[in-house]
Formats: sequence, structure tokens, C-alpha cells
Amino acid sequence: MGQKALAAILIFWAVAAQAQITPQSSSLNLDAFPSSREYFYPLMADPTELGYSGRYLFQVGGKRFGEVTIGDYVGILRWSLAPGWDMQWNMGGGVEARFDLNTSLNALDVADFTLAAPLDIHHDSSTLRIGYWHTSSHLGDDYIGQTGTTVEKHSDDLIKAIYSYAPIEEIRLYGGGSYAFNVININGRSVLQGGIELVTPYFGDHRAQWFLAQDLQSFQRVGWNPNYTARAGLRLSDVKRIAAVKMFLEYFTGHYYFLQLYEQKESRFGFGLSFEMGGPTK
Repeated sequence: MGQKALAAILIFWAVAAQAQITPQSSSLNLDAFPSSREYFYPLMADPTELGYSGRYLFQVGGKRFGEVTIGDYVGILRWSLAPGWDMQWNMGGGVEARFDLNTSLNALDVADFTLAAPLDIHHDSSTLRIGYWHTSSHLGDDYIGQTGTTVEKHSDDLIKAIYSYAPIEEIRLYGGGSYAFNVININGRSVLQGGIELVTPYFGDHRAQWFLAQDLQSFQRVGWNPNYTARAGLRLSDVKRIAAVKMFLEYFTGHYYFLQLYEQKESRFGFGLSFEMGGPTK
């Protein structure tokens, strides 16, 4: 028994030593827990993008709302496919909620919970983000009590693909869409999406930059009527780009993006703050 144990230990050390002297070029070049924002930076004007943000909204017509997003993406594995080509697997999740600020209780109207597992394929200035998304939408108790709405489950499971192209650091163009292979109480499965983001070179000790971002989405579930979002503001970060805050003004017009309320429309102005934590960008 002792000889078998000694043999097992010797085999273990031999394998470990061989792994240490194996040239790096012959391995898969795996990198665990890489930055989830280095290859595909979260879409700056997409109101459904995961992140940490709060927004104060003024609906045309006088009503006021607040929206909070809590969630993020985490890089899991990155590996090289070929010289200049890399692929990365990420996981993401979070919740986006809307509050009615016209009531004394600031009642919760609706909350959408999202789970995502995107794969990034990166080459030079181009990145394709493709993967699985699940969203489940839930009405708040106060909203149900005020409106008498019948409670129904609203959710979808979809495959999303967004191509991002940044010819220079100050410009990014993106486009793509999604198809839901499973829907519950939603009429329509397809979405088209595109947008443009403009940023200035860094200034202020290389920590600040202005940005302007626009996002356009067209939904089959509302007869392909588009949602348009524009955001403009200031991004402040540390030198290593590990943490940042964005202060912005926004304009939105279109149908609600919350799945429980997608048949309703609004136009609004607002301002907000969003935060980034962990995982540096370029």
C-alpha cells in the first residue's frame, strides 16, 4: 500500500514538473476571470443593459419615475483561437426596477430579472457578443392594487447577437438583434438593435471623458415600432480603469422595455448615475 502511495506521489510530481516546463505556446493560453468589459464594453445608451445605475425620469405629461439597475457581467474564461483572435465566456445577471414617484410610497411598479451567458469573439477592432439571455418580469404589489391588473407571468428566453466595431478609440458602432425561442404572454419574438457611441480623448489627468451615445431598438412584439434612447454625459475613472462613474442626461421615446408593460408608450427626459467596479478596460 505504501509503495502504491509513493508511486502515485511520484507520478503527480512528474506531471506537475512537465506542466511547468511545457512552452506556453503549446497550451490553450487560458485566462481565468478576465475583464468582462475589455472586449465588449456595456452598451452606454441601452436602458436594459446590466450595470449599477439609478435614474430620475420626467415623463412628458408631468409624471415622475425612478429606475434602478443592479447587476453586472463577470468574465469567466478567455482563450486564444488563433493569432489575433480571442474568445471569452462571461456570465451576467441583475434586476431592473421602476418606481412611481408620484405616490407617497414611491411604489414599485415593475421589476425585470435577467440572466445572461454571452460569448465574446474578438479580433482587432471587432467583437461579436452572442449568447443566451433570460428575462422574467414581475409587477409590484402596489401597482397591482392600484390598477387591478390580472397577474400573469411574462418572460422570454432568447439568443442575442451584437456586433461591435470601433475603428478608433473615440467611436464605436454596433448592430444586431435577438430571437426568443421561448416566450410567455409576449406577442413577438424578434428584436433589431443598433447604435453609435462617441467619446472624447481622456483629459483631466487622463481620468475624464465626455460621451454621447444613441441606441435604437425595434420590437416585433409592438409591430416593429422603435425605441430611441440618447445619453450624454461625463465619465470619470481611475488611471487603471478599474472603477468609474458616469453622470448623464437622457432622452427616451418608445414602448416600455419592461416585459409586463411592453404595450404602453412614453416619452421622457431624465438624468442618472452609473457605476463600474472591477475588471479594467483598455
